[in-house]
Amino acid sequence: MSTFLEPHPSIKSLPPQQTIKVREWVPLQPPSASNSPTLKLMTWNMLAQALILPKVFPYNDCLKIHQRGALLPREVLTYNPDIACLQEVDRLKKLLPIFRSAGYSHTYASGPQKPQGCMIIWKADAFHKVAEQTIFYDDDDVNSLLYGDDGKRPNRIASTKVTGNIGLIVALARKDDETKGYIVATTHIFWNPDFEYEKARQIGILVNTVRRLQASDERYRTWPTYLAGDFNSEPTTAPYSLLTAQPLTPAHAKSLSDSRVIHISRDPSIPPSPDVKEDEGSSAVPQPQAGDENDEDKEKRRKKWGGRNITYFVNRTIRESRRAVDSDDLLSVEELERLYGFEEGKGLRSGYAEALRIASAGAKDNVFGGRVQDTMAGVWEPMYTSYSFYWQGTIDYVFILDPPGATSKTEILGMLKPHVKEDMEPGLPKAGISGSDHTSLMLEFGLAG
Repeated sequence: MSTFLEPHPSIKSLPPQQTIKVREWVPLQPPSASNSPTLKLMTWNMLAQALILPKVFPYNDCLKIHQRGALLPREVLTYNPDIACLQEVDRLKKLLPIFRSAGYSHTYASGPQKPQGCMIIWKADAFHKVAEQTIFYDDDDVNSLLYGDDGKRPNRIASTKVTGNIGLIVALARKDDETKGYIVATTHIFWNPDFEYEKARQIGILVNTVRRLQASDERYRTWPTYLAGDFNSEPTTAPYSLLTAQPLTPAHAKSLSDSRVIHISRDPSIPPSPDVKEDEGSSAVPQPQAGDENDEDKEKRRKKWGGRNITYFVNRTIRESRRAVDSDDLLSVEELERLYGFEEGKGLRSGYAEALRIASAGAKDNVFGGRVQDTMAGVWEPMYTSYSFYWQGTIDYVFILDPPGATSKTEILGMLKPHVKEDMEPGLPKAGISGSDHTSLMLEFGLAG
C-alpha cells in the first residue's frame, strides 16, 4: 500500500506558487517492531543553472532561475531525506541557507574550473562527518589502486580525456552510537556516449576508492555503504555490467575497444578543430520556428534527433582524438575488471532494481525492461531517470555495497515511486513536476551495521 511522506517543516518558507509533482512512497516491508534505526537516502542531479541552454530545452516552461529556483530545495524537503547526494549543484549562496535552516550539514566539491559540483547533505542532529575524500578522476593513479603504493610502478593515469569530473565520499558516524555509521559516495560521471572506456575507468576508480576506505578503519568494515549519483551509463552499457559484476558481452567489448582513443586534452599534438567548442550546444539541432508546433511536428523532430545528447552532434571529441597506442598505457579489460574488484555475480546491488522488482510484482509498465525489450541487465531499473525533449534515459542509481564485516545484508524498506512518462512529457524540467531534467530517487534502508 502506497502512501505519502511527511515533508520537512521548513518547506513552508518556500514560495508556494513553485510546486512539484509529489510522488507516492511505497513501503516494501511491514513496519518493524524494533527500534532499529533506518536511513532514507536520496540522489538527484539538480541541473545546474550554469548548464541550461534554451536550445537544449525547447519546450520547457521553467528554465529561468526565478521559475525553478525554489523547485530545487522543494524537491529535497518534500521527501525529507536523512542524507542526500546531489549533482550539478550551483548557486550555493542561495541553496545552503535553506538546507542549513532545515538542519542539514554538507560537504561540496567540484572539478577544476567547473561552475557546478557534487554535494552530500545530512541531518546534523543525527550524524557527524568523520572522513571525507574527493576523487579527481583526471589525476588518479590507477597503478596505486590496482597494485598498492609500493613505489615500484610509475604513475599511471590511463585516461583518454580530461573531463573535470569528480567523486565525493564521506563517512558519517551516528551521533547516538559513534561505533556505527555509513559510507556514502556520490559522483557525476562524464556524459559523452563515445567515451565508454573513460566512463568505465572513472566509475572503477570510485568503486576501488570506496572499498579502500571501507578497509582503512575497523569501524568501517561493518558500516553500510552506498554509491548514489549520475553515472551517465544505461543498464545496457559496459560500466553497468562492471558495477553489478555481470559478464561483459561482445557488444560491451566493442564499445570499450572503440572508445580507446586519446583526446587532444591528453595529447596537445593532435591538430585542433575550428568547430564549435564542446558542450556549448548544437546549431545542428533544428529549432522551433515562429508559431506553435503541433504534437505531431514535435514528435517528428524528437524522433529525428532524439536518443542522443544533442551536443553529441557537433562536439569535438571524436575529431580531436586519435586511436590509442601501447605507449598510452590504457587499462585492459582485465585490468578494468580488477579495478572494480568483484567476483562474477557479486557486484554492487542496485537498490531501485531490487525495490521495483518487488513493487512491480512482475509487471514492466514503468521499468527499464518495459522500454528495452532485449536486455538482460537492469530490467527492473526505473524506465527513465532523465527525461528531456531530445534525450531520455536511465543513468541515475542508488547502489549498495554490503560491508565486508557485516553479518547480514542491508534491507530495502521503502521506495519513492518513479515519475511516469506521461507526467514528464514533453520534457523536464517542467513546472508542477520537477525543476531538473533528472528525477530524484530515494530509498529507505534497514541498517545492517
